[in-house]
Amino acid sequence: MIGFPKGKTRFQLFDKRDLESLHWGTLDVLENAGVRVFSEECLRLLEGAGCTVDHKSSSAKIPGNVVEDAMRKAKKNIILHARNPKFDVVLDKRRVFCCTDGNGTSVMDFETGKRRASTSKDLEMVGNFANALDSAHIFWPCVSSQDIPDYLRHVVDLKVALGAIEKHVQVETTSHRREAKWLVQLGAALAGDEKALRRRPIFSSMHCPFSPLQLDGGSTEGALVLARAGVPISFYGMPQAGITGPVTLAGSIIVNNAEVLAGMTMAQLAAPGSPFIYGTGGAAFDMRTMTWAGGSPERALISSGASELAHYYGFPILCGGIVASAKVPGAQSCYEKMSSGLPQFFAGCDMIAGLGLLDDVTMLSYEQMVMDDEMARIMGRLAAGVVVDDDHMAIDLIKKVGPGGSFLGHRHTMEWIYKEHFIPEITDRRTGEAWEADGSKSAVTRAKEKAQKIMKEHEVMPLPSDVVTAFEQIVKKADADITENGLD
Repeated sequence: MIGFPKGKTRFQLFDKRDLESLHWGTLDVLENAGVRVFSEECLRLLEGAGCTVDHKSSSAKIPGNVVEDAMRKAKKNIILHARNPKFDVVLDKRRVFCCTDGNGTSVMDFETGKRRASTSKDLEMVGNFANALDSAHIFWPCVSSQDIPDYLRHVVDLKVALGAIEKHVQVETTSHRREAKWLVQLGAALAGDEKALRRRPIFSSMHCPFSPLQLDGGSTEGALVLARAGVPISFYGMPQAGITGPVTLAGSIIVNNAEVLAGMTMAQLAAPGSPFIYGTGGAAFDMRTMTWAGGSPERALISSGASELAHYYGFPILCGGIVASAKVPGAQSCYEKMSSGLPQFFAGCDMIAGLGLLDDVTMLSYEQMVMDDEMARIMGRLAAGVVVDDDHMAIDLIKKVGPGGSFLGHRHTMEWIYKEHFIPEITDRRTGEAWEADGSKSAVTRAKEKAQKIMKEHEVMPLPSDVVTAFEQIVKKADADITENGLD
């Protein structure tokens, strides 16, 4: 089974009283401050459920009983299916899965090392690349097709992603219900039909509110279309502590929670029992540089706290986690990604995004993705902790070897070495003399060599020819439909 087992090493921020306080505080915000939802369809759903709606200001105040009723209806045990079933992700709260980071707009060109705009070819290449990395359990398309017009880009991105990788694809760019309709058609073409897609949803969709307490109309309406089709959706709050959320982390967690629960409520009103994943990408706002601090320790704390809150409700969670503000692969990128990711492994987050992107999730680096894969395996091993049972204590073996003996040649060592020890690929543990004799290669250089090998040797199972034809026809129809009718 893929994924990292949730281990004994745990990081806990909140006790039961803290979680209850955050929950009741969120319900207070939703009922008395409310949210803005820029969609008449969504406002009518809320109004019909007994919420206080002001259509002029596009605002709704949502009573706690409406939220809690929706929470009870939502499907929480979710399988994220892949076109190759061996990569299916079971969100059963027993394992941690890693996800590539998504929607970058640029690439550090592998040949020149220079930054440039990303293309659909880059998206295809990184999908093939992520298919080869053991820690990339879920594929959030790392870059977007900047060579495709805006109105069609999100449809093309999903088409390319589904063909580029055998793993589950997660999108975050759905901007309107019309666009969502074409995404469903792409998924159905690959699954077999819409009933098959409902049984085995091979893609899922994230939807980002506008903090504080605002939900985009087009994206939210798109979420409802996808929820009705059985596609797992997530509302992924992104408050920035100090500007779009309170500077205090508990306050920003409440803003995130209110946005997520508002989106979940609308989804359940539209499609009762549809699968829902809690989401957070909250982080600090750096007051000195006036920028989002994606690789900050506060991001790890917000995500870990939100994870505990999601699990308190029974939802799996997607966290933005292994993130760096660094502009190039190296020391800063690695310590930022390790410090922002490790607490989330310890907190048992179900899905942790972040593999592959730099510069606050805007630029793809293949070398960084290789190093991220290695760091994810390190974090997974740390979270697994130390198991104490008869096999692991090895008392009989210790007595057999006795004082002064060696455990190296024993069967027990061979049986457990790969299960118990982290075996590095990029990390160099040789002597200094051996390292110098091999060219004194840095971790970035070794990562580049591994990336070259993957690009040269790894092959992805191709799509059936009839699916490729169907995909092309769907994109053409989507182009004509959106060109004629727009996204209104």
